This record gives sequence, C-alpha cells and structure tokens, in this order.
Amino acid sequence: MQAVRSPALHKLLGAWQEWARADGGLPRRSRFDPFEFPPLLPLMVLAEIIAEPNPVRPYDVLYRYIGSDFSTFFDSARVTRARLSQIGAPFDERWFSISDAVIAAQGPCYFTGSPFGTPYSHVPLEMLALPLARDEGGKDEIGFVLCALARV
Repeated sequence: MQAVRSPALHKLLGAWQEWARADGGLPRRSRFDPFEFPPLLPLMVLAEIIAEPNPVRPYDVLYRYIGSDFSTFFDSARVTRARLSQIGAPFDERWFSISDAVIAAQGPCYFTGSPFGTPYSHVPLEMLALPLARDEGGKDEIGFVLCALARV
C-alpha cells in the first residue's frame, strides 16, 4: 500500500489496525464510531456489501452513509440508501472496483485521484478503504467497506 499522507487518515488506519488485532481478524462494524474521526466525516462513505447479484457483480453495495463534502464533490446526493448497481455507468464500475480491491486484499486499500465527471475534477484526493465485518456472523467476512477521503 502506498503511503497515506493525511494525518486524519493515518489516525483512522491506526485505529483500524488496533481493532483488527483486538478482534483477531477483520474488525467488526461496531468498533467504528464515526464521531471519533470528525475531520473525516464530510468525506466519508460507509457502504454495506450485500449478497444480491446484479448484471455488474455477484454482490451489490448499499450506501449507508455519505458525507456532505463527498456528496458535493462526487455529485452523489441521491446515492444514500441506493444500491451501486442502480447508479449506472461509468460510476458503478469505478466504485465496484474499489470494493473488489478491498475484498481481494481483505485489508486496507489506498487510492488517489480526483472526482470524475463533476465540476471538482481538479481536486486531488487520497482515499483509504477499509473492510469491516458484520457484528453478527463470520469475523473474516467483509460486511462493510468504509471509505475515507482527504484532500492532497
């Protein structure tokens, strides 16, 4: 994984690593309290992985929380409580690839880039994507992907 630049993302990554050690695998969703990371809240997304095949993937992603700045930068106000498969091209493939990477890694993934297809395509961002297990069920099965972004 590339080096995370943002101090706020470093704090989140360190917390995730502590939760993983304490849980002996993927940290459970209940470990994450968004209010412990106030600088990240506006650019944070919490998505649930759901076992519902669609034409794009054998699973879907349900957006549970989308921060206000994320909504603005990515023109995604309509996405909260929506399924990724309903969003359409080219955005579905771009965001499914992030979930794919986290599922394959079974751990943190790091990305850099800018909002695509919006008036904010000039804003450089870094993103930390973290897997979380469901509170019930297997501790090694990803139930959620937490994405936190920071301006570079």
